[in-house]
Amino acid sequence: MLQPSAAARMPVPALLRRFVLIYLSAAIVLTVAIFLSIRFDVQDRINNAKVREAARVDTAKNLVARDFSTVTSDLRLLASTPSLRRFLDHGGEERFDELANLFLELCRISGNYDQVRYLDTSGREIVRVNFNEGSPAIVPRSQLQDKSGRYFFRDSIKLDRNEIFVSPLDLNIEHDQLELPYKPMIRFGMPVFDGAGHKRGVILLNYFGGELLQHFRDVMRGGDRRRGMLLNRDGYWLSSAKQDEEWGFMLGKPELRFGKKYPDVWNAISTGDSGALQTDAGLFVYSTVYPLQPGQRSSTGSPLPRSPSKHELSAREYYWKIVSFTPYATFTEAAEINEVGRDILYGVAYLLLAFGSLAIAFFSLSRKQARVRMEEEEARLREIAVTMSDGLLVADLEGKITFANPEACRLLGYSENELLGKDMHGTLHVHGDGKQKEKHECSMLRVARTGETYRAVEEIFRCKNGQLLPISVSVSAIIREQQAAGIVVAFHDITERKKFEQELERRAQIDALTSLNNRRHFYELAEQEILRTKRYGKPLALMMLDVDHFKDINDTYGHHVGDTVLQTLGAVCLQTMREIDIIGRLGGEEFAILLPEATAAQAFDAAERLRLAVAAIAMPLEQGQTLSFTISIGVTGLVAKDSDIADMLKRADEAMYQAKRSGRNRVCSQE
Repeated sequence: MLQPSAAARMPVPALLRRFVLIYLSAAIVLTVAIFLSIRFDVQDRINNAKVREAARVDTAKNLVARDFSTVTSDLRLLASTPSLRRFLDHGGEERFDELANLFLELCRISGNYDQVRYLDTSGREIVRVNFNEGSPAIVPRSQLQDKSGRYFFRDSIKLDRNEIFVSPLDLNIEHDQLELPYKPMIRFGMPVFDGAGHKRGVILLNYFGGELLQHFRDVMRGGDRRRGMLLNRDGYWLSSAKQDEEWGFMLGKPELRFGKKYPDVWNAISTGDSGALQTDAGLFVYSTVYPLQPGQRSSTGSPLPRSPSKHELSAREYYWKIVSFTPYATFTEAAEINEVGRDILYGVAYLLLAFGSLAIAFFSLSRKQARVRMEEEEARLREIAVTMSDGLLVADLEGKITFANPEACRLLGYSENELLGKDMHGTLHVHGDGKQKEKHECSMLRVARTGETYRAVEEIFRCKNGQLLPISVSVSAIIREQQAAGIVVAFHDITERKKFEQELERRAQIDALTSLNNRRHFYELAEQEILRTKRYGKPLALMMLDVDHFKDINDTYGHHVGDTVLQTLGAVCLQTMREIDIIGRLGGEEFAILLPEATAAQAFDAAERLRLAVAAIAMPLEQGQTLSFTISIGVTGLVAKDSDIADMLKRADEAMYQAKRSGRNRVCSQE
């Protein structure tokens, strides 16, 4: 007789009870596992975001510091130019025009300044150049303004020599009204002094704050929900994802402050230099940038047109807060199960168990998507570094290069693979003469030990081909868990700026009309030649010449013809005299020529040749006319009692006037 099967013997109710017990137990375990996994996943996303956003904030911090260094360099260069010193010492239309054109050239070449100004000690604008949306122009004197009531003038004029005032980042005011559309501005001011040491006014550069803010936004741009913010020391928004939150302190709206919206977060941010805060609202990653350099001062400023600053600010009191905010929903949306979903999960637990494999696949895919998003964000950060116009190097604590962006490779002539792993200091960092710097001299490596930011207006890197590259550099430490983990080196090629400085120096030495040495540079070269002559016992002679009847030429034919006469005379001097002779225009129609290793007799013969060459000129004029002119020349030689060039010039001048009294168009000498 056949026995019934086991399945047939098992009571259906018992089977169902066991099935339900196992099924419910498994469903509960699975539900707990899912919720724990979601919680861990969210925290993992938050930890990754902390690292990523800290790097982004550090990059924004370095860009702000670099922009301040560039403006400071331009201001110091401008305040030390010979053109400004001559204007302060002597004034005059010619020197006014020279200074205005210098301002115009800086405004055009830089493109970073809305206004370049010189104000006298009363606060009145004397020279002003406006950027005019890319078409810089000198402002007519009738349109110059009185800025004595503005805080930035008051705070600049009271500084000592070599000190610089840096205003808060605020909105530009013209004619006592906020300029529309809003124009963010930072004013850099520096007092200037004449040759006697008297304070004569201030140089002011109105730096486009909008440029700095745009650089900041470019770096801080990320996902749609992540927000980059720049706050001033009082918690007002200078840059926000919502434009209507910005510039509350200029608009008289104290409610538009970060501290009003996030009071607890502001309490932590305002008292700490850097860190990360995880709140119910989301993740805040912040850092503090102190952009002022040694010798720079600031103040609280004033939003009112003619109100003074409340008080001065030290370098540690002038700061901004860089904040990256990521809403909490960003981390939870992809993995979070809402309340309705949770109820459905408990109601259909048997489906979760039955389709467990599908749930696992879904969960693994969710993890993969999270990794892809993180990799995309890291790629976006790398893209920012790749597209930066500055070179960027990252090194570990030993100074080994771990990253180099394309601009760094282009400037240095290496491929990225050639740079990776190399000792940054030993490979690149040298003195201005190309000699290797010792490691203990390297301020960049010191940043990894101290954690302090290092900025330099000029350093030298050695390229792969051995050429020396002048750079401005900003070095910051990479901080991980309160400890330095490496350094970030952002550097900028300043070759063109160096050329501009050299061109300014050349223009300061050359007479603009004749392209000869100007009076100041002639005196400098002459004093050097006198010292050399006395040291080696060689002869030295001097000519001083003047165009005869030059006033009559100007009165008869006009000043443009007079200018042509002076240019022609300068050209003839260059053609007639030796290459070693030093030729200069002393002013007006007076010229001087220093003849090294020539006696007074030899100089007399050379002067006679020059006189004849000038007398033979037939300068063409309009309508077929020609103009001839003559010169009178005085000659002298260096004698033992001469202490400087002034003694020789005095005798040569007397000899020249003797030539004029004797009938002009002749050469006279005096010992």
